[in-house]
Amino acid sequence: MTIIKDVGKVAASRRPGRKAQAILQPPNPAALGGLTSLLWPPDSNREAVKLGSATIADLALDRIVQVLNVTGRHEWALKNTLCSLCTDPAVISYRQDVLEDLDRSPELAASLRATLPDLAALTRRGGPGWPGDSPVLAVASRLEELDRFVVCLDRVCAALGGASGLRSLGLLNLRNDLEKIASDPEVAALRAQLPELHALIGDARSVTIGVNLGPDLRPESATIVDLHREPFKGARSLVGRLLPIGTTDGYHGRTPLHQTGPASLRKEGRLYEDLQGLIEAAAAPLEQALKRFQEIKVGPLAGLEGELVFFTGAVGLLDRLRRAGLAVCRPAIAPRAERTFEVRDAANGTLALQTTEPGQGASADPPVVTSDVFQAAESRVLVLTGPNRGGKTTFCRAIGQAQVLFQAGLFVPGSSARISPVSGVWTHFPLSEVDQPGSGRLDDEMRRLRRMFDEADSDSLILMNEPLTSTSERDALTIARDLVRGLQLLGARVLLVTHLHQLAYIIPELNETGPKDCGVRSLVAGAVEADGVVRGTYKIAPGLPAGASHASEIARQHGLTFEQLRRRLTASRAADPSQPFE
Repeated sequence: MTIIKDVGKVAASRRPGRKAQAILQPPNPAALGGLTSLLWPPDSNREAVKLGSATIADLALDRIVQVLNVTGRHEWALKNTLCSLCTDPAVISYRQDVLEDLDRSPELAASLRATLPDLAALTRRGGPGWPGDSPVLAVASRLEELDRFVVCLDRVCAALGGASGLRSLGLLNLRNDLEKIASDPEVAALRAQLPELHALIGDARSVTIGVNLGPDLRPESATIVDLHREPFKGARSLVGRLLPIGTTDGYHGRTPLHQTGPASLRKEGRLYEDLQGLIEAAAAPLEQALKRFQEIKVGPLAGLEGELVFFTGAVGLLDRLRRAGLAVCRPAIAPRAERTFEVRDAANGTLALQTTEPGQGASADPPVVTSDVFQAAESRVLVLTGPNRGGKTTFCRAIGQAQVLFQAGLFVPGSSARISPVSGVWTHFPLSEVDQPGSGRLDDEMRRLRRMFDEADSDSLILMNEPLTSTSERDALTIARDLVRGLQLLGARVLLVTHLHQLAYIIPELNETGPKDCGVRSLVAGAVEADGVVRGTYKIAPGLPAGASHASEIARQHGLTFEQLRRRLTASRAADPSQPFE
């Protein structure tokens, strides 16, 4: 269960019905019953910051969760792990060590992934049976549970035991823990006695019930005739009736075998009670034998499934990113107070994943373009301008995704990286217009921005994508200037994507009057012009904007320049003179 540690710091969501960021306490790994956790080192600070739903959507993190979810069963848990930012460098490094071991040994990662179905089966209880709290079901379920426990223990031990060169404390300690359990005298005795235990419960497979019929062939009374070691079968086929009767494949009825349940016997009836008594008597020796193993707990081993899904899924994520042509690296951990983000060859991971979808053929789109990112004291606030469809939003998401992956203890797209943990990630992306009586889009946007300033701090990461589009350019520039000055005072790391090119030209003034430890720097999305056609390069680099958003080029690509419209409508008029166009 997730426990919110400080409800006073829970941020109000900026989208209706969405949860906001909160400080939370993840489940205590001590619930694993003594097994080493791969997510949390012993005695670690387990505090984390949960991202808001809007931020998760803005950064397209659900796509990363889908890749991590190798079993298809752990979406909620994986999203919770990925989107709960660890702030303790020791925890981040601990997880990075585990992932590095698995990334360096694909065979080990594959072996551990192969154990996941067994671990999943260990978490399942026995299927439906007779109603009520019959001790028979508990005995049979416990035997099945212990059987699965031994299978899982042996397979996970074999996977880790066959791995050489492990360096991570998490995997080394987990291997030692499992080997101790496997060599425990009680577990050794259980493994030896399992065949005998199955034989104790395997004697009773079916029951014969005798039913007395009245003159009208309605049942009048019934009795239990006998218990059998073989199950009943349905009626024989014609060929089966011609074969010798002395087969040993069970007892055959006169009708097809119907799957049924306890409703066929009234629970309150004496016949039901007699049948329960016979079955319980048959199971009594097994119940007595299982008492010896009552101290064996399967919960710790079953709890390992979710952690292995996370790390083996992470190995698969790295493989997908590499197949998309990206470099991936283990980020160095910079001090939190340094508020640094430095990644060379950064890229948007979710965009790269699209190129490796199963069945994805060759694409006419260019490969994923990488860019270098550097944020420190002299460039803590980045103002990004450039042409429309030039990769600005993609770049914005790339920074947010890298920060989240890093604080989850995973590797990031890039050839090298050095990143400081943040206290939270705040996003401000365009919203669809929502009807709100007495309030316009600008009012709504001002409230969202005010809330962000109230809740973010100097250790936050703030990503703003095209704010202030709901007012005139002159008014927007005035507001944006004050906004940047306020962000400088806040001291947080910021990326501001904007269509306000003039904002980039007043950066020297902002740096002259603002705090020296929170400088502003201009970035620009590159574009090239050839034969009168302007195209974005998707490359982001320091520099000043060319002065145009190239929106006219996008209009040209859609056939919406005046000359294109004139030719189109003239041709339409020639084809159909009834058209009212001169």
